[in-house]
Amino acid sequence: MLLDGKVALVTGSGPNIGGEIARTLAANGAKVMCLDVRQEQAEATARSVRDAGGEATAVRADITRPEDVEQAVKAAVATYGGLHILVNNAGISPLGDLFDQKLEDWRATLEVCLTGTLLCSRYAARQMIEQGQGGAIVNIASTSGHRGRMGAIAYATAKGGILQLTRAIAMELAPHYIRVNSVTPTTSGMALSTGQVRTDPPKQVPLGRWGRTQDQAQAVLFLVSPNADFITGSDLPVDGGVLAIFPRS
Repeated sequence: MLLDGKVALVTGSGPNIGGEIARTLAANGAKVMCLDVRQEQAEATARSVRDAGGEATAVRADITRPEDVEQAVKAAVATYGGLHILVNNAGISPLGDLFDQKLEDWRATLEVCLTGTLLCSRYAARQMIEQGQGGAIVNIASTSGHRGRMGAIAYATAKGGILQLTRAIAMELAPHYIRVNSVTPTTSGMALSTGQVRTDPPKQVPLGRWGRTQDQAQAVLFLVSPNADFITGSDLPVDGGVLAIFPRS
């Protein structure tokens, strides 16, 4: 299979995109460490991978804590013998604008989305360099990071930072043949509070449907696979054409 012999660490591997990424990588041969700050969510995803015939282990970690991240990487190596793929999916998105964004929510969003991505990339890359076999890192961005968005100033700022962090890390790790890219999803239509998916067609998506978790997972699979061996420092929009729209009056 495409990822035979590879070990992947997926952060934020609870429901929605993270869980689908973990299952997709495992279905293509990778052994997956499912990381989440909520142990029960990581366990549920790992169980779903094993139920489908794949290999997965859950690990609980707070990615804003260096010691947690270091231990998660060590757990991957101890369990599966190495680490070749990192998917930085974990994030939070409290709402708030310039005037009413709570400062604690601003700080928490930057800590999880940016500092967490930096720490996971740091410790994963150290392990990949030590192995001497290269590797692949994919960061999950957002259309909110490409354009201004009202009412989500912390999230939009953090996701904009993810795009630049991706390019910066890609340049630092290129000499070690560790490729670093990002994937940009758009609104999935899923209500995170209920898990229900909207059935009404989206007005701002040219392809006329909501994004699906499979769309993002397949894009990640491509970027971590040998098929993307000459791609680094790039962003892959998986947004149904949202970023290509020229606004109409």
